[in-house]
Amino acid sequence: MNPDAVEHPPHPPHVPPRTVLTAAAITLCAAAVEVVGSVRGGSLFLSADALHLVAHLGIFAVLLIPAARWHERGEDLAAIGVLALVAVIAAGIGVTAAEDLAAGTREAPHPAFMLLALLGLGANLTTAYLFADPAQTRWSFRAALAHELSDGALTVVALVGALAIELFGWRWVDPAASLAIGMWLGVWAVRLLLRRLRIGPRAWADASHH
Repeated sequence: MNPDAVEHPPHPPHVPPRTVLTAAAITLCAAAVEVVGSVRGGSLFLSADALHLVAHLGIFAVLLIPAARWHERGEDLAAIGVLALVAVIAAGIGVTAAEDLAAGTREAPHPAFMLLALLGLGANLTTAYLFADPAQTRWSFRAALAHELSDGALTVVALVGALAIELFGWRWVDPAASLAIGMWLGVWAVRLLLRRLRIGPRAWADASHH
């Protein structure tokens, strides 16, 4: 048999690095502004959301792995590492928020600064737009796209929290919203890691459809 006649599985089409790097730059800028807003406005939620955005950079690093014969194995190992890191970040956010919530000593943040969470939403939606085309053929981009869109719910939490603080002065809203971020990140990361442990690398492709 002619070796040249043997059919090999097609590799995923190449995605220009600038697509991922643009999303990373926008996400990093949004996170930086949220950090400044957290310091100026005293919002733990903005700090948690900024860390959440920074965690996305690990996901983007996975997406930059070149398409090649070892591509899927490289993505698999990198995804496991990134999710483990995200789980650690989520635990840190959750512990800090829970301690603040239990202590009840934190001053209510300035509601206007919490509106900076809209920058996080803007980064999510822009990234979703940039990933829409590659998501049609690459499961890793489909998974990232789904995560970016679902993150919009966190911005809704921030906006409702800002309104509650403005109307009622509830100090617990800020750490409670931060705890919600930590729990969301933790559940997302741990669920995917357990799925990977249970069914192997196919877990990533299956997860991108949920």
